[in-house]
Amino acid sequence: MRTVTLQRGPLLCWDIYAMYLIKQGEHFTKQLELELLNSYREKFNWTIDIEALIETAHYEALVLTDYKQDICWVNKGFTKMTGYSAKYTKGKKPNFLQGANTCKETLHSIRTHLKQGKVVNETVVNYRKNGETYDCAIQIVPLRNAQLEVTHLLALEHRV
Repeated sequence: MRTVTLQRGPLLCWDIYAMYLIKQGEHFTKQLELELLNSYREKFNWTIDIEALIETAHYEALVLTDYKQDICWVNKGFTKMTGYSAKYTKGKKPNFLQGANTCKETLHSIRTHLKQGKVVNETVVNYRKNGETYDCAIQIVPLRNAQLEVTHLLALEHRV
């Protein structure tokens, strides 16, 4: 009787396929986020090209607030980054992520820019649900309607 020994090596084809599936999932998720934001754009008559904004930005998390900064929607990336569910965040202000190590001068700068209707680019110390801190780069874009009134704010966030 003859014994056959199989060589065990890396399953590169499965690894490549898994990476392909992950990329497809990420693309699908971004498409869903874009569709949702475009439905908001149509509802509130925003003048901004959401697709161009999303395609050119580096982000993990998206947070949409009304002008009073009450959260309307967060994406799954926000939940993954912070540990907070979308249901928990709805209606809250994003400042629930801040704490003792969050720089007050940075928060003042953010408020000042938002009052002036300007785009904000800052890095803040935020807190996850489990209490851990993380540095978060935030770009906040005022979303204007046809009358050029800011109706909502879109924050694009990633860990640094």
